[in-house]
Order: sequence, then structure tokens, then C-alpha cells
Amino acid sequence: MSSGRPTKNPFFTNPFFMVLLVVSLLFVFTALGYLVCPYALEKAPAESPSRRFAMWLDAKGPLLLTIEFVVMLASAVAAMATDDWFSRPGPSGHS
Repeated sequence: MSSGRPTKNPFFTNPFFMVLLVVSLLFVFTALGYLVCPYALEKAPAESPSRRFAMWLDAKGPLLLTIEFVVMLASAVAAMATDDWFSRPGPSGHS
């Protein structure tokens, strides 16, 4: 039965989980874009924006992926380390 009070979603109580989710999505999109770069450089016309972006991603992709991985790792460790602190029941005994 519901007590009429809105319940907190336990996933959103720890802000490090949200950071981890966002950075993980960025990492996946960057990795997929980096994998597609050779095909975009082959097929795109010489001065198209997609070719310029593919060249930029080809040059900066490894650095960008490294930074995203480090932020992912740090936010995952922080989320795990603070999970107990953020999931404690409130002062009334309800979570």
C-alpha cells in the first residue's frame, strides 16, 4: 500500500550515479564515432562538415576517450564509496 508520499528513486539519490550515467553515454558515443571515422574520411567530400569532424575526432579521439574513461572510473568509485551515505533512511525512519 502507498502511504500517499512520493517515494524517492534510489538511483537518483546519489549524484555520482547520474554523472556516471552521463559520462558513460558520452564514452559510448565517442567510441562509436571514433570507430566510424575511417569510413567517414573515405566517403565524405573534401570540405564537408562531417569530414572535418571526422578528422578532428580522429586526431583528438584517444585523448577524449582517455579523459572520459578517467571521469567514468572516478565517478564509479565515488558512487560506490558514497552509496551507503546517500541511501540512509531519513530521520523519520523512512527512506
